[in-house]
Amino acid sequence: MAASQFPIMFNDIMYPRQTVLVCAGSGEKSNLAAVDWAMPVSEKPPIVAISLHSGSLTLDLICSSMEFVIAIPTEKMRDAVLLCGTTSGKYIDKFSESGLTPVKAKKVTAPLVLEAAANLECRVLSYNSTGDHSIVIGEVVEEHLPKDEKIEEPLLFNKGGKKLFGLKLD
Repeated sequence: MAASQFPIMFNDIMYPRQTVLVCAGSGEKSNLAAVDWAMPVSEKPPIVAISLHSGSLTLDLICSSMEFVIAIPTEKMRDAVLLCGTTSGKYIDKFSESGLTPVKAKKVTAPLVLEAAANLECRVLSYNSTGDHSIVIGEVVEEHLPKDEKIEEPLLFNKGGKKLFGLKLD
């Protein structure tokens, strides 16, 4: 069946979306997940919402530790992000396989991603199952932003169907 013969789903019309990496850790185990469903929901205090597949290792680690990191990837990280979004951390070490570098966070147990344009350390305020995904609400407790407050590299977005592209913000 040709791609044009597939019906358009409600989700398809909501692209493009910014892609982020969600990092979680509990004990000695850490994992990365590529997530397109992420958004700020409050500025004061800074609160974010992410949606993760209910069977994911990342969600299990977040529910165990009640913490996570949102890493903002650049276009240069495209292949690593695709790997993190198409494989399960139950079977591979995504940091090792992707070539991304974990860095100790200041306030949470989940690692930061060295190569990311920015990292947001978050503590879980609540989570709720919503069908095949769960929504996690987290308060940003530490920000790791560029020193000059400007991101030079294009950030990563998804057109849908794992078609990632960079978009430079001015």
